[in-house]
Amino acid sequence: MYGGLLADAGIRKATCEIGVNRGLSAIVVAALRAPGSPMTGIDTFGGPRDATSSGGMSGDEAAFRANVARFYADTSFLRVIAADSRAVAPSRVDGCSFFHIDGGHSADETRSDLALAAEATVEGGLVALDDYFNPSFPGVSEGTVHFLDERRGTLVPLAIGHNKVIFQCAPLAGDLNARFAERYPRVPRTRAVFDGADVLVFGSAVAPHVDVERSTPARLATRDVTLRADIRPRVRLLLASPGARIDLPLRLGNRSDIAFDWSDAPFGVSYQLYRPDGSVERYENARQYFMAPLEPGGDREMTLEVTAPLRPGDYLVHVDVVWEGICWLRERGSHAAVVPLQVR
Repeated sequence: MYGGLLADAGIRKATCEIGVNRGLSAIVVAALRAPGSPMTGIDTFGGPRDATSSGGMSGDEAAFRANVARFYADTSFLRVIAADSRAVAPSRVDGCSFFHIDGGHSADETRSDLALAAEATVEGGLVALDDYFNPSFPGVSEGTVHFLDERRGTLVPLAIGHNKVIFQCAPLAGDLNARFAERYPRVPRTRAVFDGADVLVFGSAVAPHVDVERSTPARLATRDVTLRADIRPRVRLLLASPGARIDLPLRLGNRSDIAFDWSDAPFGVSYQLYRPDGSVERYENARQYFMAPLEPGGDREMTLEVTAPLRPGDYLVHVDVVWEGICWLRERGSHAAVVPLQVR
Protein backbone atom coordinates (compact mmCIF):
# COMPACT_ATOMS: atom_id res chain seq x y z
CA MET A 1 0.00 0.00 0.00
CA TYR A 2 2.80 2.42 0.89
CA GLY A 3 4.66 1.34 -2.24
CA GLY A 4 1.67 2.34 -4.35
CA LEU A 5 1.41 5.71 -2.63
CA LEU A 6 5.10 6.28 -3.28
CA ALA A 7 4.70 5.30 -6.94
CA ASP A 8 1.90 7.86 -7.24
CA ALA A 9 4.38 10.45 -6.00
CA GLY A 10 6.73 9.48 -8.84
CA ILE A 11 9.10 7.47 -6.66
CA ARG A 12 9.41 3.94 -8.01
CA LYS A 13 12.90 2.71 -8.76
CA ALA A 14 15.12 -0.27 -7.91
CA THR A 15 14.60 -2.42 -4.82
CA CYS A 16 16.90 -4.34 -2.50
CA GLU A 17 16.69 -6.96 0.24
CA ILE A 18 19.27 -8.01 2.84
CA GLY A 19 18.74 -11.59 4.00
CA VAL A 20 16.84 -13.17 1.11
CA ASN A 21 16.89 -16.73 2.49
CA ARG A 22 14.86 -18.78 -0.03
CA GLY A 23 13.16 -15.84 -1.69
CA LEU A 24 9.67 -15.70 -0.20
CA SER A 25 9.73 -11.99 0.62
CA ALA A 26 12.10 -11.22 -2.26
CA ILE A 27 9.31 -12.11 -4.69
CA VAL A 28 7.25 -9.26 -3.23
CA VAL A 29 10.21 -6.88 -3.02
CA ALA A 30 10.92 -7.50 -6.70
CA ALA A 31 7.32 -6.64 -7.58
CA LEU A 32 7.77 -3.18 -6.04
CA ARG A 33 10.55 -2.15 -8.42
CA ALA A 34 9.95 0.02 -11.48
CA PRO A 35 9.75 -1.79 -14.83
CA GLY A 36 13.26 -2.35 -16.13
CA SER A 37 14.88 -1.64 -12.77
CA PRO A 38 16.88 -4.25 -10.83
CA MET A 39 16.19 -5.99 -7.54
CA THR A 40 19.32 -6.73 -5.53
CA GLY A 41 19.48 -9.60 -3.06
CA ILE A 42 22.26 -9.65 -0.44
CA ASP A 43 22.94 -12.79 1.61
CA THR A 44 25.90 -14.85 2.81
CA PHE A 45 24.09 -18.00 1.65
CA GLY A 46 25.54 -20.05 4.47
CA GLY A 47 28.91 -18.34 4.53
CA PRO A 48 31.13 -17.74 7.57
CA ARG A 49 29.37 -18.44 10.85
CA ASP A 50 30.25 -15.07 12.34
CA ALA A 51 27.99 -13.52 9.73
CA THR A 52 25.01 -15.79 10.48
CA SER A 53 25.14 -16.61 14.18
CA SER A 54 22.71 -13.81 15.05
CA GLY A 55 20.02 -14.98 12.63
CA GLY A 56 19.20 -14.20 8.97
CA MET A 57 21.84 -14.27 6.21
CA SER A 58 21.77 -18.04 5.78
CA GLY A 59 19.80 -18.73 2.63
CA ASP A 60 20.43 -21.12 -0.23
CA GLU A 61 21.31 -19.29 -3.44
CA ALA A 62 20.13 -22.03 -5.80
CA ALA A 63 16.79 -22.33 -3.99
CA PHE A 64 16.47 -18.55 -3.89
CA ARG A 65 16.98 -18.18 -7.63
CA ALA A 66 14.66 -21.10 -8.38
CA ASN A 67 11.84 -19.70 -6.25
CA VAL A 68 12.09 -16.24 -7.81
CA ALA A 69 12.03 -17.90 -11.25
CA ARG A 70 8.73 -19.59 -10.35
CA PHE A 71 7.08 -16.16 -10.31
CA TYR A 72 9.09 -14.32 -12.97
CA ALA A 73 9.71 -15.87 -16.39
CA ASP A 74 12.55 -13.41 -16.96
CA THR A 75 14.83 -12.97 -13.95
CA SER A 76 17.42 -10.81 -15.69
CA PHE A 77 16.41 -8.03 -13.29
CA LEU A 78 17.83 -10.04 -10.37
CA ARG A 79 21.24 -9.09 -8.98
CA VAL A 80 22.73 -11.27 -6.26
CA ILE A 81 25.53 -10.24 -3.91
CA ALA A 82 26.76 -13.28 -1.99
CA ALA A 83 28.50 -11.50 0.88
CA ASP A 84 28.20 -10.27 4.43
CA SER A 85 26.11 -7.10 4.09
CA ARG A 86 28.57 -5.24 6.33
CA ALA A 87 31.13 -5.54 3.56
CA VAL A 88 28.82 -4.22 0.80
CA ALA A 89 29.42 -0.63 -0.32
CA PRO A 90 26.38 1.51 -1.18
CA SER A 91 27.80 1.99 -4.68
CA ARG A 92 27.06 -1.71 -5.39
CA VAL A 93 23.33 -1.12 -4.89
CA ASP A 94 21.27 0.98 -7.30
CA GLY A 95 19.26 3.88 -5.93
CA CYS A 96 16.29 2.14 -4.32
CA SER A 97 12.74 3.25 -3.66
CA PHE A 98 12.22 0.23 -1.36
CA PHE A 99 14.81 -1.51 0.79
CA HIS A 100 13.96 -4.52 2.99
CA ILE A 101 16.25 -5.54 5.89
CA ASP A 102 16.00 -9.05 7.30
CA GLY A 103 19.66 -9.99 7.61
CA GLY A 104 21.90 -10.45 10.63
CA HIS A 105 20.09 -9.72 13.87
CA SER A 106 22.90 -8.42 16.09
CA ALA A 107 23.13 -4.75 17.07
CA ASP A 108 26.23 -4.25 14.90
CA GLU A 109 24.69 -5.91 11.84
CA THR A 110 21.41 -4.02 12.19
CA ARG A 111 23.13 -0.67 12.56
CA SER A 112 25.32 -1.41 9.53
CA ASP A 113 22.36 -2.58 7.42
CA LEU A 114 20.38 0.57 8.25
CA ALA A 115 23.36 2.69 7.28
CA LEU A 116 23.63 0.84 3.95
CA ALA A 117 19.92 1.23 3.33
CA ALA A 118 20.01 4.94 4.16
CA GLU A 119 22.81 5.49 1.64
CA ALA A 120 21.28 3.30 -1.09
CA THR A 121 17.68 4.57 -0.82
CA VAL A 122 16.52 7.65 -2.69
CA GLU A 123 14.96 10.65 -0.97
CA GLY A 124 11.44 9.75 0.10
CA GLY A 125 12.06 6.04 -0.40
CA LEU A 126 11.05 3.36 2.08
CA VAL A 127 13.15 1.13 4.32
CA ALA A 128 11.40 -1.83 5.99
CA LEU A 129 13.12 -3.41 9.00
CA ASP A 130 12.10 -6.87 10.20
CA ASP A 131 12.02 -8.13 13.83
CA TYR A 132 12.34 -4.80 15.65
CA PHE A 133 9.79 -5.92 18.25
CA ASN A 134 10.79 -9.60 18.27
CA PRO A 135 11.96 -10.49 21.82
CA SER A 136 14.12 -13.29 20.43
CA PHE A 137 16.36 -10.74 18.67
CA PRO A 138 16.95 -7.76 20.99
CA GLY A 139 19.99 -6.79 18.91
CA VAL A 140 17.70 -5.49 16.18
CA SER A 141 16.08 -2.86 18.39
CA GLU A 142 19.42 -2.09 20.06
CA GLY A 143 21.16 -1.51 16.74
CA THR A 144 18.24 0.56 15.45
CA VAL A 145 18.29 2.85 18.48
CA HIS A 146 22.05 3.38 18.03
CA PHE A 147 21.57 4.20 14.34
CA LEU A 148 18.70 6.61 14.94
CA ASP A 149 20.70 8.37 17.63
CA GLU A 150 23.83 8.66 15.47
CA ARG A 151 22.06 9.54 12.20
CA ARG A 152 19.20 11.61 13.60
CA GLY A 153 16.66 12.54 10.93
CA THR A 154 18.12 10.28 8.24
CA LEU A 155 15.36 7.65 8.45
CA VAL A 156 11.97 8.76 9.80
CA PRO A 157 9.59 6.13 11.26
CA LEU A 158 6.40 5.86 9.23
CA ALA A 159 4.49 2.70 10.20
CA ILE A 160 4.59 -0.36 12.44
CA GLY A 161 2.98 -3.69 11.76
CA HIS A 162 3.36 -7.40 11.24
CA ASN A 163 6.76 -7.55 12.92
CA LYS A 164 8.18 -4.71 10.82
CA VAL A 165 8.94 -1.01 11.11
CA ILE A 166 8.79 1.07 7.93
CA PHE A 167 10.99 4.15 7.71
CA GLN A 168 11.04 6.87 5.08
CA CYS A 169 14.32 8.28 3.85
CA ALA A 170 14.59 12.03 4.46
CA PRO A 171 13.72 14.45 3.06
CA LEU A 172 10.18 13.09 2.96
CA ALA A 173 8.00 12.95 -0.12
CA GLY A 174 4.94 14.55 1.46
CA ASP A 175 2.83 13.04 4.24
CA LEU A 176 2.39 9.39 3.25
CA ASN A 177 0.31 8.60 6.33
CA ALA A 178 -2.17 11.33 5.46
CA ARG A 179 -2.38 9.91 1.94
CA PHE A 180 -2.85 6.44 3.39
CA ALA A 181 -5.76 7.58 5.56
CA GLU A 182 -7.36 9.30 2.57
CA ARG A 183 -7.05 6.34 0.21
CA TYR A 184 -7.62 3.49 2.66
CA PRO A 185 -10.05 4.86 5.27
CA ARG A 186 -11.40 1.42 6.22
CA VAL A 187 -8.07 -0.37 6.71
CA PRO A 188 -7.77 -0.81 10.51
CA ARG A 189 -4.96 1.09 12.20
CA THR A 190 -4.08 3.02 15.32
CA ARG A 191 -1.48 5.70 16.01
CA ALA A 192 1.68 5.88 18.09
CA VAL A 193 4.84 7.97 18.42
CA PHE A 194 8.21 6.40 17.57
CA ASP A 195 11.48 8.36 17.77
CA GLY A 196 9.44 11.56 17.89
CA ALA A 197 7.47 10.76 14.73
CA ASP A 198 3.75 10.03 14.42
CA VAL A 199 3.35 6.52 13.01
CA LEU A 200 0.46 4.32 11.97
CA VAL A 201 0.23 0.98 13.76
CA PHE A 202 -1.28 -2.01 11.99
CA GLY A 203 -2.00 -4.35 14.86
CA SER A 204 -4.41 -6.66 13.06
CA ALA A 205 -4.49 -8.40 9.71
CA VAL A 206 -4.59 -6.18 6.63
CA ALA A 207 -5.07 -9.05 4.14
CA PRO A 208 -8.86 -9.37 4.65
CA HIS A 209 -9.23 -5.77 3.53
CA VAL A 210 -7.38 -6.32 0.23
CA ASP A 211 -9.12 -7.32 -3.00
CA VAL A 212 -6.44 -9.54 -4.50
CA GLU A 213 -8.18 -9.93 -7.86
CA ARG A 214 -8.24 -6.17 -8.49
CA SER A 215 -4.80 -5.43 -7.04
CA THR A 216 -1.54 -4.93 -8.87
CA PRO A 217 2.04 -4.74 -7.56
CA ALA A 218 1.86 -0.96 -7.95
CA ARG A 219 -1.55 -0.51 -6.32
CA LEU A 220 -3.51 -2.59 -3.84
CA ALA A 221 -7.27 -2.38 -4.15
CA THR A 222 -9.25 -2.59 -0.93
CA ARG A 223 -12.65 -4.05 -0.21
CA ASP A 224 -15.16 -3.22 2.49
CA VAL A 225 -15.21 -5.79 5.26
CA THR A 226 -18.55 -6.59 6.85
CA LEU A 227 -18.52 -6.20 10.64
CA ARG A 228 -21.59 -7.65 12.33
CA ALA A 229 -22.36 -9.26 15.67
CA ASP A 230 -25.56 -11.10 16.56
CA ILE A 231 -25.95 -10.47 20.31
CA ARG A 232 -28.78 -12.29 22.09
CA PRO A 233 -29.09 -11.67 25.86
CA ARG A 234 -30.42 -14.65 27.82
CA VAL A 235 -32.39 -12.42 30.22
CA ARG A 236 -34.90 -9.63 29.60
CA LEU A 237 -34.16 -7.61 32.74
CA LEU A 238 -31.24 -7.09 35.15
CA LEU A 239 -31.79 -6.34 38.84
CA ALA A 240 -28.96 -5.05 41.04
CA SER A 241 -28.16 -3.09 44.17
CA PRO A 242 -26.10 0.13 43.82
CA GLY A 243 -22.52 -0.61 42.77
CA ALA A 244 -23.11 -4.37 42.56
CA ARG A 245 -21.55 -6.58 39.93
CA ILE A 246 -23.97 -8.83 38.12
CA ASP A 247 -23.69 -11.38 35.32
CA LEU A 248 -25.37 -10.87 31.97
CA PRO A 249 -25.47 -14.21 30.08
CA LEU A 250 -25.67 -13.92 26.32
CA ARG A 251 -25.11 -15.78 23.09
CA LEU A 252 -22.93 -13.98 20.59
CA GLY A 253 -22.60 -14.78 16.92
CA ASN A 254 -19.91 -13.49 14.58
CA ARG A 255 -21.55 -12.46 11.30
CA SER A 256 -18.48 -10.60 10.06
CA ASP A 257 -16.02 -11.40 7.27
CA ILE A 258 -13.17 -11.64 9.79
CA ALA A 259 -12.60 -13.40 13.09
CA PHE A 260 -13.12 -11.80 16.48
CA ASP A 261 -9.68 -12.48 17.95
CA TRP A 262 -6.78 -11.25 20.04
CA SER A 263 -4.11 -9.03 18.47
CA ASP A 264 -2.53 -5.63 19.05
CA ALA A 265 -6.02 -4.35 18.20
CA PRO A 266 -8.19 -7.01 19.86
CA PHE A 267 -11.92 -7.63 19.69
CA GLY A 268 -13.92 -7.67 22.91
CA VAL A 269 -17.45 -7.55 24.28
CA SER A 270 -18.40 -4.58 26.44
CA TYR A 271 -21.28 -2.23 27.17
CA GLN A 272 -22.38 1.33 27.83
CA LEU A 273 -24.86 2.47 30.47
CA TYR A 274 -27.55 4.95 29.46
CA ARG A 275 -30.29 6.70 31.37
CA PRO A 276 -33.89 6.39 30.10
CA ASP A 277 -33.69 9.88 28.54
CA GLY A 278 -30.80 8.72 26.35
CA SER A 279 -28.01 10.51 28.22
CA VAL A 280 -24.85 8.60 29.08
CA GLU A 281 -24.39 7.28 32.60
CA ARG A 282 -21.08 5.51 31.98
CA TYR A 283 -19.54 4.95 28.55
CA GLU A 284 -16.28 3.09 29.19
CA ASN A 285 -16.55 -0.27 30.93
CA ALA A 286 -14.60 -3.50 31.26
CA ARG A 287 -14.06 -5.67 28.19
CA GLN A 288 -14.20 -9.41 27.77
CA TYR A 289 -11.71 -10.13 25.00
CA PHE A 290 -11.75 -13.00 22.52
CA MET A 291 -8.58 -14.75 23.64
CA ALA A 292 -9.88 -17.79 21.73
CA PRO A 293 -10.90 -16.58 18.25
CA LEU A 294 -14.55 -16.60 17.23
CA GLU A 295 -14.45 -17.31 13.52
CA PRO A 296 -16.94 -15.89 10.98
CA GLY A 297 -20.23 -17.75 11.30
CA GLY A 298 -19.38 -19.00 14.78
CA ASP A 299 -21.49 -18.64 17.93
CA ARG A 300 -20.46 -18.65 21.58
CA GLU A 301 -22.16 -18.57 24.97
CA MET A 302 -20.63 -15.78 27.05
CA THR A 303 -21.14 -14.04 30.37
CA LEU A 304 -20.55 -10.29 30.57
CA GLU A 305 -20.02 -8.77 34.01
CA VAL A 306 -21.96 -5.52 34.45
CA THR A 307 -21.26 -3.05 37.25
CA ALA A 308 -24.37 -1.20 38.38
CA PRO A 309 -24.30 2.57 38.97
CA LEU A 310 -24.08 3.85 42.53
CA ARG A 311 -27.31 5.80 42.19
CA PRO A 312 -30.61 3.87 42.29
CA GLY A 313 -32.74 4.20 39.19
CA ASP A 314 -33.60 2.70 35.83
CA TYR A 315 -30.91 2.30 33.19
CA LEU A 316 -30.28 0.66 29.83
CA VAL A 317 -27.29 -1.62 29.15
CA HIS A 318 -26.15 -1.41 25.51
CA VAL A 319 -24.03 -4.48 24.70
CA ASP A 320 -21.73 -4.34 21.66
CA VAL A 321 -18.46 -5.70 20.26
CA VAL A 322 -15.51 -3.31 20.25
CA TRP A 323 -12.49 -3.49 17.95
CA GLU A 324 -9.98 -1.68 20.15
CA GLY A 325 -8.63 1.49 18.64
CA ILE A 326 -10.72 0.98 15.49
CA CYS A 327 -14.46 1.12 16.15
CA TRP A 328 -17.54 -0.20 17.92
CA LEU A 329 -19.33 -2.51 15.53
CA ARG A 330 -22.52 -0.43 15.71
CA GLU A 331 -20.50 2.31 13.99
CA ARG A 332 -20.19 -0.06 11.01
CA GLY A 333 -23.86 -1.01 10.79
CA SER A 334 -24.16 -3.70 13.45
CA HIS A 335 -26.78 -3.51 16.22
CA ALA A 336 -26.15 -3.38 19.95
CA ALA A 337 -28.34 -5.44 22.27
CA VAL A 338 -30.26 -3.44 24.89
CA VAL A 339 -31.18 -4.84 28.32
CA PRO A 340 -33.02 -2.80 31.00
CA LEU A 341 -31.25 -2.52 34.37
CA GLN A 342 -33.07 -1.65 37.60
CA VAL A 343 -30.90 -0.48 40.48
CA ARG A 344 -32.69 -0.55 43.84
